[in-house]
Amino acid sequence: MTSTYEFRIAGTISAELLGTFGPIQTRRDEHETVLLLQASDEAELYGIIARCETLGLGLVGFHRLHCEERPAG
Repeated sequence: MTSTYEFRIAGTISAELLGTFGPIQTRRDEHETVLLLQASDEAELYGIIARCETLGLGLVGFHRLHCEERPAG
């Protein structure tokens, strides 16, 4: 089963770096960029975390969204 995760990244992420994640939803909070990404299992989730680290992104935190939290669309 695929789950949607909210990743909070410190600062602003360039469009080029965002493109490395494929089609995703993003939004800006006060000092963070929020990415909504899907992962079908733990390996895929850890791959996303590793990609953030490889790209030098400041991962502030992440959590799985519950069904009622998922964005419409």
